[in-house]
Amino acid sequence: MIRRALIAGGKTGGHLYPGVAIAEELRRRQPDARVTFVGTAEGIEARVLPPLGWTLLTISASRLAGGGLLDRLRGLARVPVAMFQSWRHLRHERPQVVIGVGGYASGPVLLTAWLCRYPTAIQEQNALPGFTNRVLGRFARRIYLGFDAAAARFGGRPTLATGNPIRRALVEALASATSTREASGHALRVLVFGGSQGARFLNERAPALLASLHAAHPELALTVTHQTGVADEAATRARYAATPLADAARVLPYIDDMPAAYAAADVAICRAGALTIAELTAVGLPSVLVPFPFAAGNHQEANARVIADAGAGLLVRQGEWDEAAVRDWLYDVATTPGRLRERSERARSLARPDAASALVDDLEVLAA
Repeated sequence: MIRRALIAGGKTGGHLYPGVAIAEELRRRQPDARVTFVGTAEGIEARVLPPLGWTLLTISASRLAGGGLLDRLRGLARVPVAMFQSWRHLRHERPQVVIGVGGYASGPVLLTAWLCRYPTAIQEQNALPGFTNRVLGRFARRIYLGFDAAAARFGGRPTLATGNPIRRALVEALASATSTREASGHALRVLVFGGSQGARFLNERAPALLASLHAAHPELALTVTHQTGVADEAATRARYAATPLADAARVLPYIDDMPAAYAAADVAICRAGALTIAELTAVGLPSVLVPFPFAAGNHQEANARVIADAGAGLLVRQGEWDEAAVRDWLYDVATTPGRLRERSERARSLARPDAASALVDDLEVLAA
């Protein structure tokens, strides 16, 4: 049983929320377990974790890959300070195990923990591992994978494919949101979203795409729910208002209840972040995936490839956007008997709702 654990990383929700799911599972098994996060004061962890009741310790860390030369030099200069801060946190917390979830803080903490001989592990969310986790994989005793395909990038190191941990409340909500999808031949419910901040490319292209689908097949009753992010709400609303879909499109800056939105959709048009993929598969929602091309290492395309290869969705590179091809794919899903159900079942076959539990099962062995 793990009574003291330290989870390092953050910067983005894609890194942080799997860590939160792991922490919740640890606390579920041991209600008085001390689970502490280490991150930076600038990352999303500083805003998200305190309201959730988790302790956050901070270090001074920044990027070592990507960005400009000045950014990388600044990141290197901070490493000794970050490792000293990490050592102080480790000395105070005395964790039984240290797990990194990616992001700026993960590197210094995991490397310091390894030097101090603490049991260490990393959780890699993407099919194409990021720079930090590829380096840390040489030192970690275990590497937990969100996608089986990532194993090849770790050079034979000890990996375990668990899937990406999702917070328990969300797993339960997604399970209850799952519906049996069947093409009716005359209607299609489309959900468009690009993450909490929206995706400008989708906000610009989706209204024209769906208007084109309506024009080519006016017998198909289209309804649209489109999450834009705050900055693009007005412009996206205006784009729909200029089409015959004005009354059929619901444009929102942010969707509070994503499980309900998934349940009310037949197909999604979205980016391909690791947690988006985990949620789509958990609810069995077919998707048109447009990977964010500037994500580190273009890892979203690798994530989307897993869905496309399984026949659960369509991968469309942003730089090769083909409105006609996407329109035809959507029409085929909506009108071909059995097609929607088939793609939905293929998506659901990739789901790992037990990811957090499977990961912590192994983490307990590692800690022992």
